[in-house]
Amino acid sequence: MSTQPITGIVVGYDGSEAATRALDWAAAEARTRGLPLTVMHVWEIHLGSPVAMPMVDLGAIAQETLDGGVAHVRENAPDVEVRGVLGRGQVAAELIEAGRTADLIVLGPRGIGGFAGLVLGSVSAQVVAHAPCPVVIARGGFGPHPGEEPGRVVVGVDGSPASRAALETAFAEADRHGLSVHAVVAWESVPLDDLPPLADEAGLRRAAETRLDQMMIPMREDHPGVETRGEVLTGTPREVLMDAAEGARLLVVGSRGLGGFRGLLLGSVSQALVQHAPCPVVVVPAPRKEGD
Repeated sequence: MSTQPITGIVVGYDGSEAATRALDWAAAEARTRGLPLTVMHVWEIHLGSPVAMPMVDLGAIAQETLDGGVAHVRENAPDVEVRGVLGRGQVAAELIEAGRTADLIVLGPRGIGGFAGLVLGSVSAQVVAHAPCPVVIARGGFGPHPGEEPGRVVVGVDGSPASRAALETAFAEADRHGLSVHAVVAWESVPLDDLPPLADEAGLRRAAETRLDQMMIPMREDHPGVETRGEVLTGTPREVLMDAAEGARLLVVGSRGLGGFRGLLLGSVSQALVQHAPCPVVVVPAPRKEGD
């Protein structure tokens, strides 16, 4: 892979239809942000396969795939600065490494072969869990479409550092694209026996609503033109966010929730969202502490 640091937006490309849609999404975002776009294709050889490999130049095929992706961007988004980077090795590891200097990684929801969840179960899941920058799984469309009302950016909030970062990302994206922000807290009913002394569920819920509003105050000040709505909705995080994302232009979540175990949230809520959400999903990592 190129030794030149990768900056701006990186999009993983494998020549599939889903990857081409991700390419278009990434190019549109690069144009809006005024950032360069890097199209990355990574190839690897699996040794010991029981299937006999034909004697072909895999490197040449990989380069041809990459060149096709770069040509697609130059033809359809000629105003976007684009270059191609060819990597060899483990796909997820190469993309995660690129994320150390990039602003954003964009991936399609599935790769060549069309098996939904197969790539997300390996490459995309690893990248989403471990990339040091936000990762977009480009599902569906994004941004206001001609003749339609401006849409919403939905963001899941639970008070964790990652969800705070997600809230910041949601406001920034809404501001760039002329969208509103719908911040959502999922509230699961608390059994009476689990309530603290002198506490009631209604009071705890009101406290959650107040906390959400307080978290949004500095975001509203930084983005005064963005319309906002905050809600505490009853249900599991997965159910609440999937329902809220219906008709949204973007769904933003943190890479891990309260408890701080990297990948734990991705094993349940975020993993379900990146595979099944009806719109593009941005997974935002928690700010890294010194020494991490």
